[in-house]
Amino acid sequence: MCWLDESDVRKLEIGSRVFLPPHGVSSVLGIEEHSFGDSSQTFYVLGLSRGDKLLLPLDNVPTAGVRDLVSPSKARELLEQVSTAPATPSPSYWRERAATHADGLKSGDADKYTEILQQLLHRARREKLSATDQRTLQAARSYFVAEIAAVLDQSADAIEAVLKGEADLAQETS
Repeated sequence: MCWLDESDVRKLEIGSRVFLPPHGVSSVLGIEEHSFGDSSQTFYVLGLSRGDKLLLPLDNVPTAGVRDLVSPSKARELLEQVSTAPATPSPSYWRERAATHADGLKSGDADKYTEILQQLLHRARREKLSATDQRTLQAARSYFVAEIAAVLDQSADAIEAVLKGEADLAQETS
């Protein structure tokens, strides 16, 4: 993952797309300065996928977990990975599983949320998921679909079809 550090803060350009946990894929819409009493602060204006806007202080970019989107080759690798059986099973005890999954989603790491998605999709084929697992699956799926669709310039529906096994991986990513 390419996490943005202090030296990258000023490199975010208007129009660029980034990943911001827990919001997912976001677009840099602009830079604004706001005054609060005697002080002022500069913010990135981020457009979130659900249509909301978020003001992210420039000083907070390194600690907010903002990262570049994955590369197209990494996106294709993750798309292929999610359709296979998980290499590591999810913890069987629900509290341990929920904590592990929450930490993975909070990290914003594409490998981690893909592994969570992979584990929960595999479990859902074998058994009914708990309400907590269903919410986690929904969050991991939304991160995955949004980022992979953005990187591969595909529709969310096309990526969903691949996840459901209704479309061929090669057809959707060529």
